[in-house]
Amino acid sequence: MYILATALQDTIWLVLLIVFGFSIYAWSKGNIANKTVAVLITLILVYLIFIRFTELVWIVAIVVVAWWIWSSDIKKWIKDNVKV
Repeated sequence: MYILATALQDTIWLVLLIVFGFSIYAWSKGNIANKTVAVLITLILVYLIFIRFTELVWIVAIVVVAWWIWSSDIKKWIKDNVKV
């Protein structure tokens, strides 16, 4: 049973790595015109998240899912309550 849990965890970890990698690349490519720099930024951020600070994987996953579900409500709340 432990092998199954480990395989499932490895699969989830790999899926998160791919999704985060593509998401970070799309974000950095949209903000930076140079594709080489976008790839470099993606590699650095994925390295930091998945190798150096592994606890951040789950925090980032929860934040991304929450943003995906409630982004319009969050943007509206920020627009109404934050005065800059």
